[in-house]
Amino acid sequence: MKVYSIFRSGHFLVLLCLFTGEGKKSPTGKHTCRKGLLSQVAENLYIKATSLKSSVPKDLIKNTRLLKKTTKILFMTNCSVRDQLLSFYVQNVFSHLGAESDKLHIICAFEMLQANMNACLPCAPSTRLTSAVKKIKKTFLKLGEKGIYKAIHELDILLPWIQAYIQTII
Repeated sequence: MKVYSIFRSGHFLVLLCLFTGEGKKSPTGKHTCRKGLLSQVAENLYIKATSLKSSVPKDLIKNTRLLKKTTKILFMTNCSVRDQLLSFYVQNVFSHLGAESDKLHIICAFEMLQANMNACLPCAPSTRLTSAVKKIKKTFLKLGEKGIYKAIHELDILLPWIQAYIQTII
């Protein structure tokens, strides 16, 4: 019963972040690819995203989208776009939310997902922002606080992209 309580309360994800985020490194000091963990984290993100979406105001801006179909193609094929988009969510979207446990869990899960994706298919770090992510950030900033809510509600778009990408590397 206590184990179920740990899973249900979300403490499992925090523990998982603590133990897997730093713990699984190869002798060279780099993270090792853990494909099974990618699927688990992605599934957990769906649950956390649903909870997060219910805790923020609805997205009432219907004529603007941050995540477009063309961005999906880039997300699936360009590691810089993928990495920058996940970083955008952690740094620009989730960082504006309070420090409640649901928000901390989703930040941790995104960071762990990003680290494991990079370990499975390494991506050379890019110092320049890709044009696709520049456009997303510009629209996001133009919307102000409503951009946060839009980005959170568009997790329904991003999470299937992540799941589809994970299926290509598993």
